[in-house]
Amino acid sequence: MKKSLLIATPYLNNIGGTEIEAVTTAVYLYDSNHYKNIVIFTPKQLNSKLFKSIIKNRNIEFIKYPKFFSSKIAKLINRFFFKIGFSNLILEYIFWKYKSIYFQHFFILTYPKSVYFFSILEVIRKQKRVIAKITLSQFDALPKEHLKYYKKIDKIIVFNEVQKDFWINKNQLNTIESLDILIPNEQKLLAVKPLTFSEEKCLNLGYLGRISKEKNLEDMIRLLDFFVNKEKKMCKLIIQGSGDIDYVNSLKQLAETLNVWKHIDFRDVFIDPMQSHLFFNEIDIFLVTSIKEGGPITALEAAASGRMLLSYNVGAMDDRFSQHTYVINNTFEDLCRSLLQFMKLIAIKKIELTVSIKQNYELNLSNHIKGKQLQNIILNE
Repeated sequence: MKKSLLIATPYLNNIGGTEIEAVTTAVYLYDSNHYKNIVIFTPKQLNSKLFKSIIKNRNIEFIKYPKFFSSKIAKLINRFFFKIGFSNLILEYIFWKYKSIYFQHFFILTYPKSVYFFSILEVIRKQKRVIAKITLSQFDALPKEHLKYYKKIDKIIVFNEVQKDFWINKNQLNTIESLDILIPNEQKLLAVKPLTFSEEKCLNLGYLGRISKEKNLEDMIRLLDFFVNKEKKMCKLIIQGSGDIDYVNSLKQLAETLNVWKHIDFRDVFIDPMQSHLFFNEIDIFLVTSIKEGGPITALEAAASGRMLLSYNVGAMDDRFSQHTYVINNTFEDLCRSLLQFMKLIAIKKIELTVSIKQNYELNLSNHIKGKQLQNIILNE
């Protein structure tokens, strides 16, 4: 008999990696024909219109807490029950007491310091199967008051082997699995036209995603300065995404200071996740210069498209691509050196490297491979 699944995610008001992972996972599991319906929950802000192109006409629903939960009366009710000895938010507890009746399985995406899902676990306890996916790196042990909730989870998924070892050794949890991310637009990305290279070619570097400080776009601009001004090479940087306005302005100021603004195509809008192939069709090299990452999902999209990758050793990047020359770098100097050495390769060697990255995706990182593993974890098969 088909089951019902609830997927919980901290945010659904933006197009970010965790949000896309939640929706893409819902689509894959729904299409696997194991679930009659799937509900995606987020606590507060919800913009389901952003994900319509991924969901299409599938029986996948979005929900959040009622607006009443944020009212003064609701806060007074919660405070009253807390004073008389109830340790959880009473309204959230009642909400999940009712909702949990309709779901056999729960899949929770979260950051290590997030607590939004504790109310769910308090109600479910060990009555239903619960899987959690940690979407950011964590190198601090969980607080004791958090650890008791994580012990209620049947399986905890992290995104690479380093994180798996950390969670087992530092948090003393033996329920840890390592599994990468599904991407939403795989078919079209795999069909992106292969790269060609020539001496006259202007190299297009690219970044797609949220514009925020942890993404460290400053190093992309400095890399552009190195390549254009110091090495006198033809190069352009395409940045696609929106985010923190103050941070965006600081990036523009840095680009002006380094005299590379004219080499940057800044597209301050999100792109529909199902149209990501159009972005990757325009670039030659995708950059990952983040300070902190879970994946990122966009690097998988770049690999599926057969694009070259230049990355710092963050998130799941080393697990995914360490076998490929130049891709994983530890410092900014390494990043500059890798870009220069890659560009000094003859055209056929550049093409061979990008082809090998795409083949690695198809053989080891595809949705079919990861989706089947995730399905087995959730269904306990």
